[in-house]
Amino acid sequence: MPTLAAAEASNAAFAPNYVPVAIIAGGTSGVGQATAEALARQTKGRAHIILIGRNAEAAEKIIAGFPKPVNGDEGWAHEFVPCDANSMASVRSVCAGLRSRLKRINFLVMTAAGPRGNSLTYCGETNEGLDDHLSMRYFSRYLYSKELMPLLLNAREQGQHAHVMTVLGAGMGVKIASSDLGLVEARRGSIKFLQGVVLSIPAMKGIIRGVGYNDGLVAWFAAQHPNIAVTHISPGQVHTPGNAMTPGWLLAPLAWLFAFLRIFIIISQDECAQYMLHALLDADRGLFIRDNHGDIVSSHVFSPDHKARFVDDSPMARKTGVLNGIPMKGYGGSDATVAGLIDYTERVLAEIK
Repeated sequence: MPTLAAAEASNAAFAPNYVPVAIIAGGTSGVGQATAEALARQTKGRAHIILIGRNAEAAEKIIAGFPKPVNGDEGWAHEFVPCDANSMASVRSVCAGLRSRLKRINFLVMTAAGPRGNSLTYCGETNEGLDDHLSMRYFSRYLYSKELMPLLLNAREQGQHAHVMTVLGAGMGVKIASSDLGLVEARRGSIKFLQGVVLSIPAMKGIIRGVGYNDGLVAWFAAQHPNIAVTHISPGQVHTPGNAMTPGWLLAPLAWLFAFLRIFIIISQDECAQYMLHALLDADRGLFIRDNHGDIVSSHVFSPDHKARFVDDSPMARKTGVLNGIPMKGYGGSDATVAGLIDYTERVLAEIK
């Protein structure tokens, strides 16, 4: 496990001969904000950093705090792009705009967890019919990755960093479901009048499944594009405004106990950002499952012909925690369940215009 000093020293070695382009989806608060600020400091502002989120006022304050390059430096920019990532139509529109004006992207970091955050009492649907927890924790991240992939591939073709990183709950080995992937049946069977009073089973499933689905997301895109890096990482317990459980008044004592115990393991946003930046910069190609200190829990580099094997229905392909025939610590997918998840995702997103 790298110490904070070791992570900072590793980050300090990052001095590219090009102006890196970084998109931080969820960059107006929490871990996303801290990661963007850490990258801005490391590059002394000589980077094109795009914050995507809903809070323009917060973005303006964050960007105002970025260091500015000295006169003569060209190609850098610090900007905010508004997007309601709870709407896949909005995500598509933003990605189309970015593709129309950018030539490459070096880093795509996705941290937004949605308006419900870690609420364990709410379950519902977005206006597009998606589970309210999965919409931003999974679907928007899948869509960002897919829609912006051509720009990441352009960066790799130029011999530059090309890295997709999704920040959620890596290393937990949450099994990817094979049925009711969108939790439609789970929500239909919930007891509506108990919402906000006790734990909502569908809400819990949405939060937990999002973790496993992100394993599937990185496995899929790493397999399709083996020359870039794709990472699922856990931030751990971070002191951010959105990182708090809301289990309802009946179980409030549980939340108080959890809040007390967090004191002994929680870290600051800035400290977390150094580990996130370390993971972002310390990767060339392949799939990475990383813990909250940027350590590699498991990794895999795909061969160019792996793509077809995601539909293989052999016993090994159905085994959880095994990817391309290789056991993966902390990984919750299997080749068969990843294939099923991606097929489902594509069908759902195709229906949203």
